Parts: sequence; C-alpha cells; structure tokens
Amino acid sequence: MPITKREAHYGSPKQLINYILDEKHNGEKVGQISSINCNPETALLEFKDIQRKYKMKGSRVAYHIIQSFSPKDNITEEQANEIGKKLCEELYPNFQCIISTHTDKGHIHNHICLNAISLDGRKLEDRLSNEKEGLYGLSDTSDKIAAEYGCFIMPRKTYMKSKTKDYYHQYKEQTWKEKIKEDVEGILHKCNSLEEFLDELSISGYEIRRGKNLSVKCLGMERFARLNTINNNLSISNLYSYFKNKDKIKLEEINFEENKFNIDLLSKAIESKTAIEKTEIQLNGKKYNEYQKTRYQEIKRFYDLKQQLEYLDKYNIKSFDDIENQIELKRSEIKAKNITIKKNKKRYNEIIEKTEKAQDYIRLYKVYEYALSYKEQDPKYIMPKEVEIFLSLQKELNINTIEQARDLIKSSRKERIEINKTKKEVLDLQRELNHLDTIKEEKLSKSGLFIHNIKFGVNHIDYKNSKDSEYCVTLPYTKEKIYIPKKYTAFNEKYQYYTLYLVDDKKYELYDENNNKLQDITGKELEEHVLNKKKEIDKLYSY
Repeated sequence: MPITKREAHYGSPKQLINYILDEKHNGEKVGQISSINCNPETALLEFKDIQRKYKMKGSRVAYHIIQSFSPKDNITEEQANEIGKKLCEELYPNFQCIISTHTDKGHIHNHICLNAISLDGRKLEDRLSNEKEGLYGLSDTSDKIAAEYGCFIMPRKTYMKSKTKDYYHQYKEQTWKEKIKEDVEGILHKCNSLEEFLDELSISGYEIRRGKNLSVKCLGMERFARLNTINNNLSISNLYSYFKNKDKIKLEEINFEENKFNIDLLSKAIESKTAIEKTEIQLNGKKYNEYQKTRYQEIKRFYDLKQQLEYLDKYNIKSFDDIENQIELKRSEIKAKNITIKKNKKRYNEIIEKTEKAQDYIRLYKVYEYALSYKEQDPKYIMPKEVEIFLSLQKELNINTIEQARDLIKSSRKERIEINKTKKEVLDLQRELNHLDTIKEEKLSKSGLFIHNIKFGVNHIDYKNSKDSEYCVTLPYTKEKIYIPKKYTAFNEKYQYYTLYLVDDKKYELYDENNNKLQDITGKELEEHVLNKKKEIDKLYSY
C-alpha cells in the first residue's frame, strides 16, 4: 500500500516543478518521468497558459502529490511510474500532471505536480467529501492500482474505544468473512457431497444452521453468517450444482441378501438406481439446472437407501427388536462421546483460541513489517491499530517470530486431531442413528398396529424426568406430560421432529406439569386431545 500525501502549492508552480525534476535537489536521484496533458520540458509555461486563460483566482496554483512504495514491494522504477501515471489518468484526466519517480532513501516514490485548474477551467475540488478528488479518493485509487502490480495493501478496518470490546475483538468481528472463506475453500474441494462438506465444517469447529440458506458460526461469533453472503457460489443451489458436477461416480451395484426386514428398502434402492441410469441416457449431455438439482437429490436418495441397507447388513438387523437394540446402543455411544467432548470443551476452546491467535499473529506480521517500513519513510505516519493488536498477541503468546507461531500451532495439532477424531466419530454415529431411525419410522408406520400418532419437537422431551427406556414428553399445545417407551418413538432427521406412535385402545397415563397423574387415556383419545388443544390455540390467534 503506497503512502499517499497531497499538499497545496502556493505562489508559482516553478519551484515545485524544478523540485521534482531536478536531480541535484537534496541529492535525490530522478528515474522515470512521464506526464499527461503537457510536456515535462515545457510544463511550467503550459501550466501558466491555462491559469491565465481562465483568469484563475487565489494563490493555490498546484498540488504536490507524493506516492511512496515500501522496499518490500517488488516493483521497478518503470512500474512505479506507470502506477503514478494511471493514478493521474483515472483521478485527474482533464488536468495537467507531471509524474517523476525518485529512487533515493532506499525506497521508490513518485512526486506528482498537478495543476490546480483543469484544461476546461475547473479548479480541483479537494474537499474530503469528494469521493474522487478528495484525499480518500487519492488513497483508494492508489491502493487499487498498486494492488494490480502486486503491491501489498494495508487492511482498512474501523476501530473505536469500547469498554466491552478490545481492538482484537473488533478485528475478529471484521475478519470473520475472511476466515470463513479461507476455511470453506480449504474444505470444499476435499468433499464429494453436501453432507460431507457440512460434517467437515462441523469438525473444524463451526456450528451449522440449515434451512433455505446455510449459515455457520465459529468460536467467538455472536451471530450466524450466511454462506451465500460470503460467496454466492456457496448458496444451496450452487452447492447442489457443484457436487452434482463432481458426482461422476458410477452407481455401485446392490448386493444384499434379501430378507423380510430389508425387502422394501432393497426394492426402493433398485428402483432409484434404475431411474438414475435411465435419466442419464435421456439427458445425453444436455444441461437443465432444475432437472440436475432433482437428479442430484435422487442420487443422494439412492446412496441413503444403500447406506441403510449396509447398516442392516453390518449389524445383522432382521427384526424390529434388532433395530431398536442397535438404536439404543448408538444413543449410548453418542452420549458417552458427547460427555467426553463436553468434559474437554473448555480445553478444546482454549486450544482453538490459542491456535487462532497464532494464525492471526502470522496474518498480521506482514502488516507490522510494512507499517515499520512506512514509519521509517515518514516519521508522521500513523501506525494502524493492527500493529497494536499484533504486539498485544506477541506479548500474550510470548513469541517473537512467525516460526514460533507456527511451532505453537503444531504443538496443539495432536490434541486438535484427537478432539476432531471424537467429533467425527459422533457425526458418524449420529448419521447411522438417523438412518436407523428412518428405517424404524417406516416400519412403525407400516406395521398396522399404530393408527394414531403425535408429532413433537426435540424441545418437548423432558430429559430430566426421562428414563433409559422411556421418554417423558410434554404434549404439543399443552403443559401435560406422558411417559412413552423409546421404542415407540422415531426421529425424523430431515424435518427435525419425533413421532410418538400410539396403540388405539391401549391405556396411557397423563400427568400435569408438576408430575401429578391426571387420568388414564387411550391412544385414540390422546391423539384427539392434542388435536383439540391445537384447534383451541388456532382459534385464539385467528382474531
């Protein structure tokens, strides 16, 4: 990021023009010289001609612009002069300018002499509020052009004094998008499906919120951030398209031994595979976006069905009791691993926080180095807040070099791998559990034993009063509770609700919110009771 300064020149432009073109002045060595709308050799006369022609008033006759590059920017004199000339062409296309590149003092810098009045008689509007001709416009345009030549551009973030948020916290708030973008790009190319992508994000420490849009939140963030606001390519439809294009996998054969318990699943999987293969032939290389999205969902359905068959085969599940036993086993394993994760959560967060701070130290090191070089060029240069943040991190982490920061990150790698391994195991177990619950839900629905059912959200389960073999469920639209065997409930992972299956004439015990028994009630009556409560609530809010 070249430092830019602009000062008004009074009296006559002669002194300024001589200063930027004369090598003998202060021993400065002049390199490349260029100009726009004038000839450097006759610039003084041309400047004065325009000023006389339009009877320019006031003593402000020219502007002196300095554009200083850091020695760390790998640019030549010729490139520096090109940058200066492009700057003038973009900001002052109708003004006379001379661009002189100097190479003294250990760094390349441009001196620009700008006539205060344009070729059509308009004086430069140098107020700060002028987005183009004001000082901010000069700095912004200089940065934009310099970046095209590979120059480092200092970050521009806003900081304010706050009792609750220090500068590092404010820095993090303004760099979440950069971090998420960096992490997502690193994870995305390694995944073959949307589900795998979301799992990997979760393992990396992100909370995921699904819906019409995908949103994520990492340690320290106060709110979820939508992925498609960070990069439109990360919208659900674009991710579907991305994985659809990656999904050139030949559909695997279905080789499972048929039995009474898996026959329906087997039939659906074969039907799905046939549909995918037939549509591939009909597609014949053509692209239809909506159709491709539907096809992707069918491919996902096929692999879900195939995976469910694999689980039935893997655990030798051939009856409802078999699947219920396996579900309970999975719940126990997940619970045990979640206890381990919860137990180590504080340590895990400390590791993540320390690792992030070491990574931020590395990111800010370049800012620190450039700021020092600019301070050497100009003692009046105001160090950015990022330097203060960098020095604070340096003190907190007790490090002085990038190598030490990298060593710090490496030292926590083993613990991070171990924690991530446990989180991955929980995700794998949860995926198995979800598939088994899906099979269980279908088996319960088709059994013919349960004509009545009640759907409820996860928040309706009173875990405190639940037991190993049964849930305590607060019925929807009421404060009343019922105890129901877990084997007669199934969780729908896609829609995030439980279904409680009821036997028509079986007696169930109904309790109030204080766990006092109210009455015995049949399955049919219980379903009607909940539906009537819903109608009462709907009627209440219909006015």
